[in-house]
Amino acid sequence: MYTPPPAPVYSWTGIYWGGNVGYSWGHSKYDATFLGVGSISNSEKVDGVIGGVQTGYNYQFGTWVWGFETDIQASGQKGGSTLGVLPLTSVTTDRKLEWFGTSRARLGFLWSPNVLVYGTGGVAYGQVKNSATISVAGLGSATTTFKDVKAGWTAGGGIEGALGGGWSVKLEYLYMDLGKTEDTDIAPGVGITAQESWRFTDNIVRVGVNYKFGGGY
Repeated sequence: MYTPPPAPVYSWTGIYWGGNVGYSWGHSKYDATFLGVGSISNSEKVDGVIGGVQTGYNYQFGTWVWGFETDIQASGQKGGSTLGVLPLTSVTTDRKLEWFGTSRARLGFLWSPNVLVYGTGGVAYGQVKNSATISVAGLGSATTTFKDVKAGWTAGGGIEGALGGGWSVKLEYLYMDLGKTEDTDIAPGVGITAQESWRFTDNIVRVGVNYKFGGGY
């Protein structure tokens, strides 16, 4: 009697590349002391759509998969608000995360031969832009701006399902912290010196599609 050969088992080992799209719920913490005027502290949302590309390598050993992934993302995240310092002085803030990227290790367990559940963590970096416009009644207004590439860390997890032929889809969550920046600015025209600090954190949810070179069997 003929016995058919067993179905091939998907292999996760190999180099892959792909794309992703998602949404990020960011949080910006702003603290400032305006010498001779007063101080403020404010937290606000910096939300928006993100999208980008990723590439990485997986190595499967038994029911475990170890790998490394790096990605780069365009970001539409932005937020802002207007705050009162004194009755005659206000501050309008504007924050943006213009782009970001991560480089992370991944370690996962095969829930089934075609379904990988994993944790991930590593470094993060991104270009943040923060501005504060100080307005004083009777004197006018002046804007201070900070724009730089900041580095920090990220950690999270996800689930990835193999579709066959080297293709897979994933759902992933990452927490990202790009750290704190401190600076001192002099607002010309209104005669105010501001000591400011900014901190940016982010919650990222995204879906992605990967293609592994050489197929999956």
